[in-house]
Amino acid sequence: MSDPQTTSGHAEPGEETYTAEGNRETAIRSLEAQLKATSKAAQPFRHATIAYRLGLAYAEYPTGPLEESLRRALACYDTAASLFDPRFDPVEHARVVNAAGAAHRSLGNIDQAGELFQRAVSLMEKHGRPDERAAALNNLGLTRAAQGRAAEAIEHFTSAIELFDRTSPDGQRGWVAALLNRGQARVAAGGEAQVRAALEDYNLAVPEVDAGEAAYHYGLLYFSIGVADMALASLVPGEDRPLLEEAADSFAESLTVFTRTEFPFQHALGKYNLGHAVERLDGVTNLRLALACYEDALAALDTRLHTTQREQALVSLMRVEERLAEWAPTPGRAHHFVSLVAEAVPEDRVPLMRERLLRYLALPEPTRHKALLELALAEYWTGPERARVLIEAELGVLVNLPNEFLHVSLEARLAALRLLSPEDAEVADRAFDDAVGAQLGLPQRLFVRDFLYARGWERP
Repeated sequence: MSDPQTTSGHAEPGEETYTAEGNRETAIRSLEAQLKATSKAAQPFRHATIAYRLGLAYAEYPTGPLEESLRRALACYDTAASLFDPRFDPVEHARVVNAAGAAHRSLGNIDQAGELFQRAVSLMEKHGRPDERAAALNNLGLTRAAQGRAAEAIEHFTSAIELFDRTSPDGQRGWVAALLNRGQARVAAGGEAQVRAALEDYNLAVPEVDAGEAAYHYGLLYFSIGVADMALASLVPGEDRPLLEEAADSFAESLTVFTRTEFPFQHALGKYNLGHAVERLDGVTNLRLALACYEDALAALDTRLHTTQREQALVSLMRVEERLAEWAPTPGRAHHFVSLVAEAVPEDRVPLMRERLLRYLALPEPTRHKALLELALAEYWTGPERARVLIEAELGVLVNLPNEFLHVSLEARLAALRLLSPEDAEVADRAFDDAVGAQLGLPQRLFVRDFLYARGWERP
């Protein structure tokens, strides 16, 4: 399971951008009115310019289904391309066919996109600005990579890297994107030399990408480093362990921006690949982490859209479960997860628990209650000392969330206590009370205990 090569769109200098949804729609309506009011026969250049800008607006700010917006954009580009004569308006014609190529690539028409990008590159070779030609070469490289023509893709990305003007913000962003794309093409080409060269590209890009300013590219860069490290680990067995460890660190870093809520598909890919890296590192703790990652990947993948990826993640999950059943048998997955958290260094316990709890708390009822109940029972299964540590980690998450989430978690914990024998429930109660005393301040302790007292709980 890997991420398709992607890059951000290219904005023409001087174009207006509209961030608010209402402003976008207003801008599109305005361009539509201008196009209608401008005679194609009397003002062909102006008509073509407006048609081109309207096409960009449809493509970049879709107000309906993306495919429909892209087809509307293509109709505008066709109009503009027919009016911009490549003999007399080569730059304008090249910009239009480059934009049309991007729309066709988004629609999956890779061969047609490649033809259009090639035409744009040829026209810009003599007439376009270096940055515009670089952007077209980058697009052509992406298309060649999608066609499986890695060597040509690398060549085009290299040309783009040489042309981008890094003294301008747009040029710098383009240079970084082309480096990232060349690295991906090199990994796709295969072989130790190419993969090492890809890592050199990524290392050049790392100091130039800020997570706050370019979150997607930051995440994709570290994801790509992880993929390259794993590929190299397979090619150079003697170096596999440090490479796999570096891969795991890189996937984890990508997940700092590829969150479940903001980038669900990329989050699933990052989780799956992190799981694959730590699974290859072997050992019970790594296998438990791999199991948790595969669970998270499955939870983030859409059952309607990502059938193949879900099947792959499920196969990996079952493979790890079988190995753990031999090495460290437990009653279920939740028990492996709480064992992972309990054995983690103290500073890692709350982050591990936070991610799992946030996923559970987002579930609809009664699925949420069932998941929280299973988690509470698994915590008590570990014994009083570990249970206290786990409950402390759980409370460390919940006290920073709205009270409703603390309520549903406490309800599940009460339900878990009712399922235990009187002797086990007494031990579990003490572990819980100790955790409340250790983790919470006085006002929070009173709040939690009052909530439980109102539901019949008696402090041990």
